[in-house]
Amino acid sequence: MKKYEFESFFKSLLLFWISLGLFLAIIIYLDYRDAVKTMEEKIFTQMRICSFDLNCPDFKINFTIKGDKKPSVLYRVDGGLGSYFPMPNSKEFYLSILYPAVKYNIKVDAIRKEHILHFVILFLILGIISALFSLYALYPMRRAFMTIEEFIKDILHDFNTPISSIVLNSSLLEKDKKNRERVDRILKSSQTILSLQENLKSYLKDIQSKREEFDILDIIIEKKQTLQKIYPDIAWHIDKQSLKLYTHKDAFSRIITNLLSNATKYNKKGGSVTIKIDTKGKVLTISDTGKGFENPKRAFKRFYTEDERGLGIGLHIVKKLCDELKIGIELKSKIGEGSTFTLKLAKVTKR
Repeated sequence: MKKYEFESFFKSLLLFWISLGLFLAIIIYLDYRDAVKTMEEKIFTQMRICSFDLNCPDFKINFTIKGDKKPSVLYRVDGGLGSYFPMPNSKEFYLSILYPAVKYNIKVDAIRKEHILHFVILFLILGIISALFSLYALYPMRRAFMTIEEFIKDILHDFNTPISSIVLNSSLLEKDKKNRERVDRILKSSQTILSLQENLKSYLKDIQSKREEFDILDIIIEKKQTLQKIYPDIAWHIDKQSLKLYTHKDAFSRIITNLLSNATKYNKKGGSVTIKIDTKGKVLTISDTGKGFENPKRAFKRFYTEDERGLGIGLHIVKKLCDELKIGIELKSKIGEGSTFTLKLAKVTKR
């Protein structure tokens, strides 16, 4: 079960289970009150019988002045139960019968424990029913996602042959100076398609389990060398400090690739990309001199783009991967001045 499936299942389970649990708690509580009331009525019946034969070892018997007391009514007395009954040939006194608090509390505790046990058993049964219901409700969504994933995999498979052909033939034409400009355009376009292909692959992958140790600088240098060939007019300023990470390397590499690709693709002519590695604060910043974002807060939204060439999934995948790797990411951007992405790497730093 993938992360989004587990999240949907867990939320559905909690929703059903808690809702049914609250309903069950109300029913059990009302039944508990009825059981206590029935127990008190039974004790009161025993008091009435006791008032006739006085053979009642469970009760305390005494005499009390009538005053404003009402006979044959059940009262709470000192934590227990008590009642007053008229006596033949007595106009001044009532017969007082008391059921002690200790015995009363024992009976109430027994009823409470019984109902709590019933609640726990029924609540667990409801949990199983809720889990089955959540799985059943999740099945159509899971089937739809599987269909989409299979469709994307088929597209990725069909991409391989034409992309390989474009890259190979572009490399052969690269030596021809007359066609240099056209070849450069082909290379940039093929790189865009390759980036899209990798993004789609990253979107399908489950990255939670695999982790390894690597140096962040190695990945940055590798990606810089690739992009420098495609965008030779961009100047690079890299703070070459080593910082060891312990996380999913391919996923982190995809984050860096997308950020650096955007920093070069949407940069101005003769612009620059600046990369700083703060080893103490465990922070990586990537700045560019590009056109910037009009709405930085929406930049990570799926399919949001401010450029006709963009598809709006690159930065969304960056955010998705950062969330899964527990990497904090922030974006500051101004139109016409450029953008700065900040990655907080404290949770994935090798200690």
